[in-house]
Amino acid sequence: MNGEQLFYILLVAAGGALGAVLRYGMSFFLSQDGHMAWGTLAVNLIGSFLICLLFFKFADMSQVTKIFLFIGVFGAFTTMSSVSLETMNFFSQGNIGYAFLTFLLNTTGCVGAGYVGMIVARLI
Repeated sequence: MNGEQLFYILLVAAGGALGAVLRYGMSFFLSQDGHMAWGTLAVNLIGSFLICLLFFKFADMSQVTKIFLFIGVFGAFTTMSSVSLETMNFFSQGNIGYAFLTFLLNTTGCVGAGYVGMIVARLI
């Protein structure tokens, strides 16, 4: 591992720490009622909006900033933001089929994988 790779790893770690703390705070304050996961919904909606806003508005931002924000901060804050960005990027490039497939497979696939995990947990 060279110095540049180590620098990028530290950027992701720093961004991830910030994103994780923001996610915890949002979930803690918004999920007090115990019925609906309002905090999770909020971070997914906010993260999806912000990652696309920043990516498309500031497309010329540096690679360092992209790594810190998109992989680090948003990667820890919400995974739906990455799915949203990838879907919208396909859409903006005219790849409607890939946009739809990315959205469909990530949403149904991840919920399906969670269901299988729950079933396996009950069986072992």
